[in-house]
Amino acid sequence: MAILDIDDFIGEYTITEDCFNDSSPYIEKYEEQYLVDLLGGELYGLFISDLTPATPQAPQTARFINLFDPFIIDDGNCVYRSEGIRQMLVEFVYFHISRDNAIVKTTTGAAFMENENSTPAPLGAYNVVEAYNEGVQNALTIQWYIQDNSSTYPEENIQNFRYTSGI
Repeated sequence: MAILDIDDFIGEYTITEDCFNDSSPYIEKYEEQYLVDLLGGELYGLFISDLTPATPQAPQTARFINLFDPFIIDDGNCVYRSEGIRQMLVEFVYFHISRDNAIVKTTTGAAFMENENSTPAPLGAYNVVEAYNEGVQNALTIQWYIQDNSSTYPEENIQNFRYTSGI
């Protein structure tokens, strides 16, 4: 499965890809984890089997395209806005990559990186927590859509997403 590609990480979610930083293990691990939490196991399996074979993958049937693509829906006094599944995954994977790149694994344990010419910014000083929370907001909106259209998604078994304060 490869919904995300390194080219999806642009703008505020740009990540450095070089011989020291490989994003593919993060993409492989967190795509599945967050999609299972988003959809539940059975609906996740159906979603994966609906994806196109070409990379980056996208769904082919309307019920999954409706979740995958961005949407804005007015419902009474509420407006539900989703940037789509791809953007949700970008935000979550970016969070994990950025968080882990701020920490070096050493033989004596985890340590913050030190540089000769600069001091790394603490995690709260840039958009890592904001990226995670935007991913949560997208996930919650997609889950609202699934529940609001439960006859279209009877297989759903969505799991809770929670915002973080970064503390």
